[in-house]
Amino acid sequence: MWLSDGRRSLLVEGERIARLEAGARGLRFEAITPGLQDAHAHPLYWGMALRGLDLAGLKEPERVAEKVAEAARSLPPGAWVEGAGFLFPKPPPPGLLDRAAPGHPVFLRSRDHHSAWINRKAAEVAGLGPGTQPPQGGGFLRDHQGVPYYLLERAQELLLPHLPPPSPQDLERGLLDFARRGYTAVHAMGYEPLEALDWALGMELPVRLWWALPRGAWRGRTPGWYGDLHLAGVKFFADGALGSRTAWMHHPYPEGSFGMPLDREEEILEEGEEALRAGFTLAVHAIGTRAVEAALSVFRRLAPLAREKGLILRLEHVQHVRDPALSLFPGLPLALSLQPLHLLEDAALVRAYGFPPGEAFRFRSLWATGLPLAFGSDAPVAKPDYGRNLLAATSHPLVLEESLSPGEVLWAHTEGASLAAGWRDYGRLEAGMRADLTLWEGGRPVGRVYRGRLELFS
Repeated sequence: MWLSDGRRSLLVEGERIARLEAGARGLRFEAITPGLQDAHAHPLYWGMALRGLDLAGLKEPERVAEKVAEAARSLPPGAWVEGAGFLFPKPPPPGLLDRAAPGHPVFLRSRDHHSAWINRKAAEVAGLGPGTQPPQGGGFLRDHQGVPYYLLERAQELLLPHLPPPSPQDLERGLLDFARRGYTAVHAMGYEPLEALDWALGMELPVRLWWALPRGAWRGRTPGWYGDLHLAGVKFFADGALGSRTAWMHHPYPEGSFGMPLDREEEILEEGEEALRAGFTLAVHAIGTRAVEAALSVFRRLAPLAREKGLILRLEHVQHVRDPALSLFPGLPLALSLQPLHLLEDAALVRAYGFPPGEAFRFRSLWATGLPLAFGSDAPVAKPDYGRNLLAATSHPLVLEESLSPGEVLWAHTEGASLAAGWRDYGRLEAGMRADLTLWEGGRPVGRVYRGRLELFS
């Protein structure tokens, strides 16, 4: 199969690029690039989000409550109302969801999925009351009777056993949506329940999957390729998220807190060393300045073992970095996984919280470290929209000098993501490389080549 962008032609044989030559030959497209990868996503929860309430862009609790009331009217009594995507400048007041849906349990995740808003009915179903204490790494806001109604970080886990369970169909729905957007690979970032891995192993995948398991859940599993799924990583959380005010910072939030660490440094070091010896790499979530520096401290100590094993470590999000920390990056066996599109929403939070804008989303500064950058969406936190990443990274709304070029953004979605995954034969248009390709017209994906098959989108 010959494909051309008018300047050059590619011959695809099986799953490899067999030859490149100058000129137009074969099916012609405006542009042909290596296959887009989303280097940080949660495909099961993206599939679930596609069937729940879409609360993206809503910043007023009253408007969210209206949507909940509207949804509840079409559901049988006692059915759950679920949704995600809101981003409030401060926590919502208690009671709104009780009035909106008194006969339905409600569970709504914030845009960053690091907090959740529930009603009294949901608390009742989950057995939460005035005497309930949050788990380690979690917190509650309580209503006037002491019943939890807003759940921070791992306190959300108290609700999960009572929600409608996820299914293989949710995972398939999420993965198919990535494929229809022109992606050929997704890095699944260790938030899915354990059974989701077995669901993925049992289906014909529409994209290649790089898969990380949650900390504590990797023992008994063997890393490696299973068809188009690469079981490769163990996921840790150094802190929470900015929108939920749980990102661990050096500068205080307006109310005086500094966010919160989740997995402690010594915990990441101890289990991380064990996982590396078993052949897994580490992916550490770190958003705040304190969390980033704590993760770098762990990586410096684990770097010799990672090099010995031929593994590249991963730092996920890397959203806030102080000037003194920039010198800590070069030379580490490390990839930096970022989601530029979060900046489009988080810029307002950085200003509102009074955080230094020069420390936020330092694309150019991190590029200058010489470490590979890999870009993703964090879906369902944001839609897997390449155009939004391109906009945010090329037109930094806080510090324009931190912007990247369009070519660098594409590199971070292709070769950079491949390097973060440890995939040496992906991400470049060269003979012998994997023929995972994205096809473009009018600046948007219109098709792809995956597993040797051409797919055009209607």
